[in-house]
Amino acid sequence: MREWSRIVVRSVVAVAILVGAYVAVAWWTGRQVPAALVVEGVSVGGMSTEQAAERLTTELAAKAKTPIRVDLAGTQSSVSIDPVASGLSFDIPGTLDGLTGFTLDPTVIWARLSGRTDRPILVKADEPRLLAALTEKAATVQTTAVDGTVSFAGGKVATTPAVDGVALQLDDAVRKVVQAWPRVESVTAAASITAPKVTKAKVDAAVTAFAAPAMSGPVTIVVGDKTAVVTPEQYAEALSMVPDESGTLNPVVDKEALRGVVASATSAVVVAPKDATIVLEGDKPVIRPSVDGVSVDTASAADLLVKALTAPDRRVSLSTVAAKATLTTEGAQALGVREVIASFDSAYPYDPPRTNNMTLGAAAVNGTLIKPGEVFSLNKVMGERTSAKGYQEAGVISNNRLTKNVGGGVSQISTVTYNLAWFAGVELTAHKAHSFYISRYPAGREATVSWPDLDNKWTNNSPYGILVQMWLSGGQVHGRMWSTKVYDVTAVAGPRTNIKHGRSITDSSPSCVPHAFTDGFDITVQRVFSKGGSVVKRESYSTTYVPADQIICSG
Repeated sequence: MREWSRIVVRSVVAVAILVGAYVAVAWWTGRQVPAALVVEGVSVGGMSTEQAAERLTTELAAKAKTPIRVDLAGTQSSVSIDPVASGLSFDIPGTLDGLTGFTLDPTVIWARLSGRTDRPILVKADEPRLLAALTEKAATVQTTAVDGTVSFAGGKVATTPAVDGVALQLDDAVRKVVQAWPRVESVTAAASITAPKVTKAKVDAAVTAFAAPAMSGPVTIVVGDKTAVVTPEQYAEALSMVPDESGTLNPVVDKEALRGVVASATSAVVVAPKDATIVLEGDKPVIRPSVDGVSVDTASAADLLVKALTAPDRRVSLSTVAAKATLTTEGAQALGVREVIASFDSAYPYDPPRTNNMTLGAAAVNGTLIKPGEVFSLNKVMGERTSAKGYQEAGVISNNRLTKNVGGGVSQISTVTYNLAWFAGVELTAHKAHSFYISRYPAGREATVSWPDLDNKWTNNSPYGILVQMWLSGGQVHGRMWSTKVYDVTAVAGPRTNIKHGRSITDSSPSCVPHAFTDGFDITVQRVFSKGGSVVKRESYSTTYVPADQIICSG
């Protein structure tokens, strides 16, 4: 019995020693990570948690900062993001959690003592931040769908390819990055593809059906027994191809431009009409009849030409029509240019350069026909007075002084024109009197002119045409207006008032032009319209003349 007790005691002691040793080993292994632990390729076996964390932070620092590339599936596009800036980081404490600590589990203790443990690094992802980073990067590679086009530059068919629109599917990209980082350096995320409305197939169809035939060669235009050709280079700019709602390209035609192309090509067939003219022969107006011309009927030319562009024979047949004159013989007769309705003569002094200028101005005015509603402009009729046109230097008024300039003297042509308009009873549209009074002109009933701003205009407000006649002879400028008389017009001049006297000035400059005193004054002239012996209306025109100084040229 005593021996048995000793055996039991020894057994209990042995067990206690073994238990104590096991507990000691369990306590010791719980203070460090497993002996052969590898985290994301970094060996940290046998280290304390703090040591392992420090080593992982150091060893994985470069990987934590390595950019990750996101490829758009099915395309050549990709974006690259910075993990740190995109909210991606390593969860080292979470990765090491549960690898240390006291346990009596023999399998855990055995694994800590002898087994190799490979553990991936845990990742923390700020997904809203990652989404924002991917959104910003995706915008740099996103493309909009581009329609294909067909054009006809230089008479050749030109096409631009259709291009799909591409965009990164952001939700899929976020999910792929979170799943894969940091074990791979790139992921492939889904892409959204947007097809253009005008696809390559529709471009090809448009080229086959219209564009290629249209530009394949010239089109023959047949007018009677004559032919002409128009080439693709000539008509290409009038053609374009525009997509409809379905993306189908259809030809669009500038019909006016096409008619112009046809008209130009058939110009040899055209005979321009001649307007009737009213000319002075034997000191009276004579109508020279109008002559009809021949023109090509291009009303349907554009439609016929477009059809011919895809037709086998590529021919267009057009007819001719009579081209009517703008002013026919009947129209000229209806203008009623048959009698003198106004006349005015104005004497001029001996001054050959000045007379030369008036002769040129009168020739420009002579024979001018103003139809009902039209405006006569003396500057437009005479044009700029230049030496190239034969005008010479003669006296003009500038800053209330006489001086010389090319074209001087044509104000007398203006005054004759103004008085013709006055007595013809037409509307006096624009005029300006000389700054000081010139005795050879009727006071308050004269007009100067200067290029280009100071003009003498009148409007034919009668129902008849007016033919202006003007010439120089016998020291006078003679003017006549031929039409059908509507009114008898007279002029009633009022008294000269507010009379002012000039000064006496001595001028030694080489350009000095001498001049005598001329008083300044105000005057009002009435324009009286009568019909059948009764006054119909009156118009008043007031003029203020400044005094002209006496200029004594001492040089």
